[in-house]
Amino acid sequence: MATLGPQGTDAHCEAQRHFADVLLADSFELAMQVAIASRCHAMVAAGWVERGGPDAGVSDLWVNLHFRYLGKAELVGMWQAPTKPMCLATAASVQWPRTVALHPATDVFADLYAPSASRHYVDAKPLAVRQVTEGRTEACIGSVDVVQQAGLTIRAQWQPTMAWFLYQPVNPGGPDLRHISG
Repeated sequence: MATLGPQGTDAHCEAQRHFADVLLADSFELAMQVAIASRCHAMVAAGWVERGGPDAGVSDLWVNLHFRYLGKAELVGMWQAPTKPMCLATAASVQWPRTVALHPATDVFADLYAPSASRHYVDAKPLAVRQVTEGRTEACIGSVDVVQQAGLTIRAQWQPTMAWFLYQPVNPGGPDLRHISG
């Protein structure tokens, strides 16, 4: 089964609950490509959002991915599950962060817990944690286990649920849907 990495993502954790062999990709798009090429399943989070850059708007999201793979992969399962506990974390010396690293899907938590901090978007929460440990931001929204391993200070904690979608490949290459008109 293919899904988003690196190790420590919610996708990785959820995938391990259901599959013995998990292939980690740098994006959900790449996970879908791996699944089709390898003839295995792909798992994608409904909340997946991608930004074109640190200050750019949304460039991609789950529904676009779903429609791009029509005829190449089919949806075979959906479920809801709690994410790993999440938190706003900082280096010990930072009380009120001016900058926060986060995955775009966690924007609402930045609104709640670090509303005045400027945002630096990354592709996965473990990468947000790395931004703080490398001194590039003062805070992050990350998973509690990854934050604790990095030695950061937790300032607020919560645990939402996520909807997950399971795909399997169909008809390698799929039909050409461009000629179909509504």
